[in-house]
Amino acid sequence: MVVARERTACYTGLTKKPKIDSEGVFHVKVLVTGAAGFLGGHLVDMLLERGDEVRAMVRPVEDANRLRTLLGVELVHGDMTDVASLKQAVQGVQRVYNVAAKTGPWGVEDDYRATNVQGLADLVHASMDAGVSRIVHTSSITVYGHHLRGIVTEEDPFHAEDNPYSRTKIAGEKLLANLVKDSAAPIVIVRPAWIYGPRDSASFARFVALVASRKAFLVGSGKNTVPVVYVRDVAQGLIKAGDASNTVIGRAYTIADDRRVSQAHYLNTIADCLQVPHVSRRLPYTPLYIAARTAELTWQAMGRRNAAPPPVTTYGITLLGRDQMFSTGRARNDLGYQPAYDIARGITEGVQWYLQQKKGTLETLEQRETTQAKN
Repeated sequence: MVVARERTACYTGLTKKPKIDSEGVFHVKVLVTGAAGFLGGHLVDMLLERGDEVRAMVRPVEDANRLRTLLGVELVHGDMTDVASLKQAVQGVQRVYNVAAKTGPWGVEDDYRATNVQGLADLVHASMDAGVSRIVHTSSITVYGHHLRGIVTEEDPFHAEDNPYSRTKIAGEKLLANLVKDSAAPIVIVRPAWIYGPRDSASFARFVALVASRKAFLVGSGKNTVPVVYVRDVAQGLIKAGDASNTVIGRAYTIADDRRVSQAHYLNTIADCLQVPHVSRRLPYTPLYIAARTAELTWQAMGRRNAAPPPVTTYGITLLGRDQMFSTGRARNDLGYQPAYDIARGITEGVQWYLQQKKGTLETLEQRETTQAKN
């Protein structure tokens, strides 16, 4: 493993006792995997805000420039598919927050399994060998499937959709359940809903751009409930899962915002923040779903699993266009979780980030053009 900042002390393999401040708040040394990602980055921020010592694990190919600017972060290079790097990364920490994952509904199954199942197993074994006292694993509501009825709770069964992300997330959870049962692994599972907020370039920024350009449309009537949750609320849930007593070990918790938000409300709140007209164009759900499934089957038949995904997927259509309602009762009762960001506050912050990023990009392009003109 390549270390981004030099260490001057050798690891002993023993964890330190948590520090307690004057207000009786525990502060611990933690490892965050996937720290360069959207959720991982916000989790690092919130851990630092409360005074924890944070070791941030990023892959060598990831952009870690923002993390390097944060005081109190120890940056290490590692990969869920590199056992040696995992063994080194977990040394000397009390808690591990596993946010790293191979995400998205399209790709080669073995690549997903290497990170979401085998890599997860390697991380847990390495953590237990190092004396880690709590492992908080980030799963997903995808384990429930996408064709849901009523309000979904943690008691609902797994349902694998026909994509490698869904299958390997379920396989990862089953693996963890066995490790808790057979090896007393100190694991808590968190299942976030559809996360949005600042620094989400993959999903939220794309929707904002579509609304801004007036190319967005509603899937179906737009009255269905979408399972959106603000990124810092998810980070809060992860931290509370780490802080909770040992009675939560082996349990799974859905982290969502149970204040119901319709698809139309979500997109039109973005429109209001941008001060553009509301999204009014509608396309019917069923033809879109059929088109997405046809595209997926065509891509598979052409051997394009390792290529870019089809222009539309069943995962995306169901996520946006079907009712998906989740209970957070267990997380509220066991963890003390309570979402702090309603849709208006969350989208306002997300859109402000998007506009700042866009402004920065335009200024950079203008500077390059000026430089080129002078040369």
